[in-house]
Amino acid sequence: MTFACDETCKRTKAEAANNIKFATYLNAKYCKTTGVDFLLQGRKSLQAYREKQLPTAHRGGAKNIRNFILQRKDWLQECDNYLQLTEQGRIFRDKESTEKILGSLTTTAEELHKIMMRPRAEVESLEVVTAPAAQKFDELFKHVDTHYLELQRRGLL
Repeated sequence: MTFACDETCKRTKAEAANNIKFATYLNAKYCKTTGVDFLLQGRKSLQAYREKQLPTAHRGGAKNIRNFILQRKDWLQECDNYLQLTEQGRIFRDKESTEKILGSLTTTAEELHKIMMRPRAEVESLEVVTAPAAQKFDELFKHVDTHYLELQRRGLL
């Protein structure tokens, strides 16, 4: 008689095989919720920043939203790692979608860091200062929206 390996079994096997101990809150349901929350709420927050605050090139705002992005990226990566090691898939269904979204989070955060660290100038074109970050936000939104639509087509959202 053979028994299926449930999530607890997969978790135990992954911890032993990789000599790690997962945080107690990590499970497939938490990770699904984290991913969906980013697709819905995180995307909305980032869009509001992109439209209203980014054009001002305010350093404090750039720092805050960069921290928001890096925090969400950490959470998503932690879940992606857990899901992979427990053989339950990826945070954004597949390798390609996951890498595109996480990569876009990284490049967007890098552009925000450049805004934060730019030297002060008496006269500067804010549009020129913010254009690279705006482009990175738009790329991120494209990847998130593509994944969101894919989930809707499959009836998973």
